[in-house]
Amino acid sequence: MRVAALLFALTCSMLTFGQTAAQALSQQLGQRNNIEADFVQYLLDASGSRLQETHGHMVLAQPNQFWWQTEDPFAQLLVSNGQRLWIYDQDLEQVTVQKLDQRTTNTPALLLSGNSKDIGAQFEVVMKRGEGGLVFYRLTPKDPESLYQSLRINFKNAQLLEMQLEDSMHQKTSLSFTNVSLNPIIDASLFEFDVPEGVDVVAMGEL
Repeated sequence: MRVAALLFALTCSMLTFGQTAAQALSQQLGQRNNIEADFVQYLLDASGSRLQETHGHMVLAQPNQFWWQTEDPFAQLLVSNGQRLWIYDQDLEQVTVQKLDQRTTNTPALLLSGNSKDIGAQFEVVMKRGEGGLVFYRLTPKDPESLYQSLRINFKNAQLLEMQLEDSMHQKTSLSFTNVSLNPIIDASLFEFDVPEGVDVVAMGEL
């Protein structure tokens, strides 16, 4: 009986901690209605070796609005107004437009710009504290069809520092953020994509 009681107490403690962590992350992200930053994105294999390095710039606004540009070797621009997603490949002179779907478009941009109040409903969250003001959040999607197996978001002194996503094949995407600006003034037109002249448009599904 004592062992059973102890296990029950530990389980309740973990659930309470998980809920507290989800609420803490929700509050942390909720304070950042708008974010602008530079980033370096690394694609890592299962052993942690770098396969690809990409630099870029992002502008995010809750809920689900983002302007996310990566540079060479794979230059691409992703733009969302919260309802539609445009993916512009300049080298191909092609833009793909589709309805923004939180399950099939589970990009870092969408995860960071999503409604922070939904964190607890979408993820199991565990929080750990490190030295020097570091706080680590590990998120496990509740949706079994999620593109990612786990995510980690790191803050230092309450400022967004890093994000790491791992897929079912244990391949990781790691992002390091610099020059972070919180709640900058953003022109809403940034999240509407104007198709350049001569660029092909490919519509995916119903819009």
